[in-house]
Amino acid sequence: MSLWKTPIASNYKKDMVLFDYPLLRIWVGSMIVLGLILPFLTSSYFIHLMNLCFLATLGAIGLNIVTGYTGLVSLGTGGFLCAGAFIAVILNIELHTPFWVNIIAALIGGSILGFIAGLPALRLKGIYLLLSTLAIHFIIVYFCGRYQILKGYIGGIPISDPNIGAGVVLNTTIKWYYFLLAILIMVTIFCLNVERTHIGRAWIALRDRDIVANILGVNIGYYKLLSFTFSSGLIGVAGCLTAYYVHFVAYEEFTIWTSVIYLAMIIIGGIGSIAGSYFGAFIVTFLPYFLHWIVESFRLPTRMELYFSSVEQAVFGFIMILFLLVEPMGLVGLWRLKVRPYFELWPFKYRRAIATRR
Repeated sequence: MSLWKTPIASNYKKDMVLFDYPLLRIWVGSMIVLGLILPFLTSSYFIHLMNLCFLATLGAIGLNIVTGYTGLVSLGTGGFLCAGAFIAVILNIELHTPFWVNIIAALIGGSILGFIAGLPALRLKGIYLLLSTLAIHFIIVYFCGRYQILKGYIGGIPISDPNIGAGVVLNTTIKWYYFLLAILIMVTIFCLNVERTHIGRAWIALRDRDIVANILGVNIGYYKLLSFTFSSGLIGVAGCLTAYYVHFVAYEEFTIWTSVIYLAMIIIGGIGSIAGSYFGAFIVTFLPYFLHWIVESFRLPTRMELYFSSVEQAVFGFIMILFLLVEPMGLVGLWRLKVRPYFELWPFKYRRAIATRR
C-alpha cells in the first residue's frame, strides 16, 4: 500500500477515518511530537511567535467555518475578536469572574453576536452580505470603544495573568504555548468531526449549490444562522485568549485591517480546509517579522522602515491577488491537486485531466 494513496473503504468505519492515508498519519504524529518538544529547541521569542500563530489559527478556523464551509464571506472577524476580548476584560474587572467563566462568556457572547450578524444572510448575498458584516464590525467596535473611553482607560485596559486551576497561572510563554496547543488540538478535532456530520454536509451543500440544497430539504436559513453562530463563538474565544495573552485590550487594535488579515489567512492557506487555516495563519503571522528581518539584514533605506506598515499591506494584497488568480484553493489546493498526485504516480508523469468539448 502506498504512503500517498487513500485506501479504498470497504466499510463505513474505514470511510469515517479522520486521517485516511498513511503519510498523513505520519505527518500529523510528527507535528504533534515536534510541537511538544519545540520549547526545548528554540528561544522564548520564537515560542512567543508560535503563541501568536496559535491564536491566529483559532480565529482563522472560526472564519473558515462561515466562509470556507458555508460560502458566506464575512468582514466581521475583527468585531467578534473585539467582543470576545472586551467580554473577558469587563467580567474580569467588574465581577472578578474566573478565567474559564470568561471563556464561556466570550463563547456565548460571540455566538449571540454571530446569530445577529447572520440574520441579514437570510435575505442578502454576495457584496450586500459582506457590507452587512462590515457594519456589525463597526457597531461592536464602537460600543467597546465607548466603554473604554467612559471608564477612562487611555491606550488600553490591562488584564492580569489567568489562573486555569490547580494553582497553575499562565505567566510564561512556555505555559501559554502548551495551553494554546492543547486548546487548538481539541478545537481542530472537534471541527473536523463537525465537518463530517450532517451539519457539515449541509454547510458544504449551501456553499456549492444552495438552490439544489433547498430542493433536497436543507433548511437554508437555519444552517446559515448556525454557521454564523458557531463561527463567531469560536472567534470570540480567540479574542478572549488574545486579551489574556497580551495583557491588555484596546478597541483601536480591532480595525477593518484585522478582518482583512484573517480573510487573507484562509485565502492563502485554503478556503474550506482546517489545514489551510493552519498554513495561512502561520504564514500571515510570520510574514511581517520576516519582512522586518529583511529590512534589517540587508540594511535597506531608512525610508523603508518609515513606510513598513504600507509595504506590509502591499505585500499582503499582492499575495492575496496572486493566490486568487493562480491557485484559488490556496496551499491546500496546491498540495491536493498538484503535489500529492505527482508523488502518487511517480515515477510516471502526472498530467491533470482536462475536460474537452466534442
